[in-house]
Parts: sequence; C-alpha cells; structure tokens
Amino acid sequence: MPAVPGINYRAPLASGLRPGILHRSGDMTAFTAEDAGVLAGPGGLRSALDLRSAPEVERYGPPSALLAHGVRWLRVPLSGYPRDPIAARRPTVADRTRYLHGILTDAVPGSWAHLFRTLARVADRPFLLSCHFGKDRTGLVVAVLLALAGASPREICADYAAGRADLIAKADRFKDKWTRRGHTREEYISRLCTSPETMEHWLDEVNARYGRIETALEAQGVRADDLVRVRRLLTADAPAVSGASVHPAAHTVRAVSADGARDGGR
Repeated sequence: MPAVPGINYRAPLASGLRPGILHRSGDMTAFTAEDAGVLAGPGGLRSALDLRSAPEVERYGPPSALLAHGVRWLRVPLSGYPRDPIAARRPTVADRTRYLHGILTDAVPGSWAHLFRTLARVADRPFLLSCHFGKDRTGLVVAVLLALAGASPREICADYAAGRADLIAKADRFKDKWTRRGHTREEYISRLCTSPETMEHWLDEVNARYGRIETALEAQGVRADDLVRVRRLLTADAPAVSGASVHPAAHTVRAVSADGARDGGR
C-alpha cells in the first residue's frame, strides 16, 4: 500500500471491522498515480470522503490521482469548530481532548448528519476518509466508526496514535505550516503528536456525557437509520455487496459538499 511521506495512510484493523473496508489518510492530493492504482485496483477503493474545508480544497486542490483511477471524490467537510483549545505552542492532552470534542459538537450544523448520510450510501465498498493531516478530523471520525463496529477502546486509541511516527519523521514536509505561524520545528513536532492518552480521554468524556457513541452522534443530528446501516456495512459479518450502490448519486466523480452547510473555518 502507499508509503507517501507524511501522508499518515493506513487501513485500520480492529475487532468487528470488516477487513479492507475502511482506509484513512492525510492529504489525499499527495497520492501518486501508482499509489492510486494500488488503492483502486488491489485495494478496491471506490470512494474518497474529503473532510477538508472549502479554503483547504482551494489551497491544495482535488485528489487528481484518485479521480484519474475512477475513485469518487465526495466532499463532507467538518469545519467551523474552535481552534482555541490548541492555540498553545505545545498543547497538552487536555487541550487536545477539548479540541477533538469541539470537532464533534461545534462543527457546522448538519455536518455530521451529512457525513453519515454519505457513509450510508458508499460504505458497502472500500472507502477512504481524509483531511489535511489525517489525525484530528479523520482521527475522530475513524474512532467513531471503529466504536460503532465494536472495536475495543484499546484498539481505537492505538489506531489514533499509529500515525505519530510518520508525521513526526516527515515534519519538514509541512515546513510552510510552522514557519508561517512562527513556531520552531520542535514546537511543530509537538503539535503533530497523536497519543493514545488523548483518545482515551476523549472516549471517557463521550461516555460521561452521552453514555454511548450513538447518543453523541444523534445529538449532532445523525439519523438512527443511518447509524444502523453504517454499522452493518462496517462489521465483519456484513455480506459483501455486489453490483452498483443503491443510490446512483454516490457514483459522481465531482466533489459533493454538505447540504446547505457553510464550508468555512479550518
């Protein structure tokens, strides 16, 4: 599978999750033609769900290599949440936990509902979730999906932290980020870190506030029937679905943005 420097790509493995159904990465625009061929060919990738905001897409562009191999690009932006919790040069675990929870509770209204409507359409075939770094928005959505599939907290935390080494090793790939903000390289590396402790704290917070992940998602407007369908498509005992998707609209290769949602903050 692809080994693009700093892209934070992997196909999570966890209890209950159907092998090969879920892929995750940062910066889907960085996949080479060869990478895209592997993903769309042997990997069976059919859809790429893009969590980036409109300004990010405008700045970095579409996933051209994936589109050239027939992968559907579906825009499901998660944006508008506050960045204040990680404003410090070296955010703590508590800061990062508040930031992740803000992505869940303070994203543009309707964002999570649109994301799950889209997943309910396309998760019958292998799909990719991606944002810019593949660690916060992508990390949170993947954690939610693993929880729905029945993965253990330990597995969820381990997957969240698994991209740390790649991101840190390739920090200079993102040099424009830390120089533009006046950070040192060491400070920026500290911001790239993903730790199992952060995800553990976030899962504990969700449990304390909502009791179960389904309740947390329903509080964000996600429909119960979409949750049921997504869980069924993700789980290991779900039958492979052959033929076309039930919803023809899912087959467009053009970007589809959230229904009526503002596609602002980053």
